[in-house]
Amino acid sequence: MKHKNIGSRLLMAASFVDNGKTVCDVGCDHGKLSLYLIKEKKARHIIATDINYQPLQKAIDLFETHHLSHSADFLCTDGLQGIENTDDITHVVIAGLGGQTMSDVIDGAEFIKKQKTKLILLPAQNGHIIRKYLYENGFYIIQEKNVAEKGKYYSCINAVYTGEIVKNDIFNTYIGECYKNTDLAALGYIEMILGRLRKKQKGVLIDKGVENIELAKAISKIELIIENIKSIHKTIL
Repeated sequence: MKHKNIGSRLLMAASFVDNGKTVCDVGCDHGKLSLYLIKEKKARHIIATDINYQPLQKAIDLFETHHLSHSADFLCTDGLQGIENTDDITHVVIAGLGGQTMSDVIDGAEFIKKQKTKLILLPAQNGHIIRKYLYENGFYIIQEKNVAEKGKYYSCINAVYTGEIVKNDIFNTYIGECYKNTDLAALGYIEMILGRLRKKQKGVLIDKGVENIELAKAISKIELIIENIKSIHKTIL
């Protein structure tokens, strides 16, 4: 399968899957990510789920076209509900859903904690919500990578359950592990988050007439990170 067929966001999500036995592709949509994982031997088997039957049928048809139907099970369900025999599930990939929906999916699947299943999360929006959930519910964010697609910026999160609760603040919630990245996609993503936080800061001042100190500190920290990334690329260029 040519890489251009699945897009840079899904390629980023796929890059986090390593030696997968059974991989759950939640909200699989057209099934292109699932098929890529099988063809690239990143997964031995796929469980593809979608809450709507029409996109799920597209995934079924795609696997049939490539004569790989034996490599996947397809389930029309909400998130991970109804999945049994979870012992071989090594990864759960959720790409393209909102942060709150992702939190609900993970919260409803106890096997993720018991088996320390690797989570690969690529929120379409509200990434701060899924980070907040992970930090407050004992998940460790191993790594984040940023990606640009069609003029928009995203962050892909790789996490696993450890049971350790991380002290959460505005910076962690909105930036997470992205502060470690210095590529141009990271710059675009972090600048996008900075813009949202500045707008939030103005709203707080208007509503309450006082500055949120924690928010101001987070913004200052993010501004320094952006300056550092820009200086690195200025040196390279």
